[in-house]
Amino acid sequence: MLAEPDDEIYRVNPVWLGPPRATLPWRARYVAYGVWMAAFLAIFTIARLVLLLPLTIWVVAWSLVLATVLTRLICRRIDFEKPLSCVLSAFGSELAGPRRHHERARGVVGLSVRVPIRPTRPRPRRGNRRSTGSPTEAHHRERTPR
Repeated sequence: MLAEPDDEIYRVNPVWLGPPRATLPWRARYVAYGVWMAAFLAIFTIARLVLLLPLTIWVVAWSLVLATVLTRLICRRIDFEKPLSCVLSAFGSELAGPRRHHERARGVVGLSVRVPIRPTRPRPRRGNRRSTGSPTEAHHRERTPR
């Protein structure tokens, strides 16, 4: 005897195909229409109030397109096992969750114990200076092998 699981009930998507005798050319669940409306209002409000774009057909058209794309991205994560409320609460938990704090010493490159630090600049020794010729000649003399 084979026992069938009762998950088939949940696999039926509650979709609205359109009014009777005039179905829409797409299939969308009821939650997708709400997500689309919220996304459209948010995008259109940002475009008008934050970005100060004028009310033109292009602003409305791009708001429609961006709302549709955002709805498709959101609805890919939503199914009968993960409803919208669970996805939104998980997103909120990810944003507000605790983070690791990395403590780094800023401004300290690497101090060595062997290098003495003096408050005054050391004076050059008088016997080591070669003051003949230009600096390029002195550099050339140091580089030439003997």
